[in-house]
Amino acid sequence: MARSEHDFPATPLRRRLLVAALAVATAVTLILMMLERVGAPALPRPAAPPGPVPCAEGQLTGCLGGKAEVILVPPTTPAAAAATSAPR
Repeated sequence: MARSEHDFPATPLRRRLLVAALAVATAVTLILMMLERVGAPALPRPAAPPGPVPCAEGQLTGCLGGKAEVILVPPTTPAAAAATSAPR
């Protein structure tokens, strides 16, 4: 016995809207529950990394406020040095 499309009536608009509203409400509830973590234990926070150590008496390098070594590369040609120092 073959069934035709008239054997199954269409779902009323109010029922479809109700199903859609329930789906949206369920999705919103699940997302809020994941974000809020109600009843879950608090997440442990990692310890802050130690800050830089201030310079001890007489210490000049490797501390907060000490000197930093800087390496300068000389210009490759004398013409480049003259061009950068020429007045404009």
